[in-house]
Amino acid sequence: MSNIYTTNDLDNSMDDIITGPYHAIDKVGGYIYRSRESIYGYDVPLKDHIKCMLELCAGAHYYAQSVYSDLYSESSTLIDLRELKIRRRNERNQPCRNAYLCLGYVSGGKYWHMDTGLANNSEEDYWSAFAWGSHYGQPDNYSNEDLNAFNTKNYPNARYFRNTFRVGGTDESDSVTCIYEFLDENKNVIAFIAPEFKRGHGEIFTRGENSRPMLRFTRFMSMVPRSGKLSDDDADETYLFGVMRDLRLDGTNWTEDRLDYAWSVQGANILDLQISGLGGNPLGDDVDYINLVHRYQLN
Repeated sequence: MSNIYTTNDLDNSMDDIITGPYHAIDKVGGYIYRSRESIYGYDVPLKDHIKCMLELCAGAHYYAQSVYSDLYSESSTLIDLRELKIRRRNERNQPCRNAYLCLGYVSGGKYWHMDTGLANNSEEDYWSAFAWGSHYGQPDNYSNEDLNAFNTKNYPNARYFRNTFRVGGTDESDSVTCIYEFLDENKNVIAFIAPEFKRGHGEIFTRGENSRPMLRFTRFMSMVPRSGKLSDDDADETYLFGVMRDLRLDGTNWTEDRLDYAWSVQGANILDLQISGLGGNPLGDDVDYINLVHRYQLN
């Protein structure tokens, strides 16, 4: 059984680091790759942004966040399903973790965040469309069952999954749209679904000076305890090799200058990690990948 930690338990000795390795508590730590507010032109210490977002008992993972601005309205990525390698079952052959390769956002409204992308989170082992955000419930135009049915079991000929996340706002409403596509070997679309979530003006986003939604676009890959219990974040030898390619903001490369925060958690369980635009790129430019194995009991 894993220990359960709260923010009050975290080690304060690393509060003022900007980049480099950090120690959170006991054996749990990671690496801060970027921590800044580029619009304002200053670096940000760990305690002022990343610390409150650390999920120490959610398995090994990383997060990357864009500049907080009203400059962009869409993010996207392409996933080659043949590049994904996963084991999410324990020694009793029971699924004990769920895997996610996601885009998303954080903003300032009641519906302040969403994760949207590809998940392996059912009793069976297959990849399906996924969307979840605090307070949201299911989409306005589809059921959660519809999302789960958009999966590799029902579309066995799919080679690629394209995830596009779009935000919008009018004088009356805010909206987010999750566009999911399965593509064949030649990248022709063979299936399409576009769940939409619409809420009142200001309920999802704050607004910039030109009345466009203010937000950070996010991306991450992770494996979390399937039970949802922090106490089940165990050294179970589950693993994920995940790759997200063609990372875009408004159709152009999600370059380093559009990246303000990037960090990893449970670094001891991450064999290798590439965050596009930062450091070396052994898998190529414009690619995130993670190779994680839950081999050490850290919490």
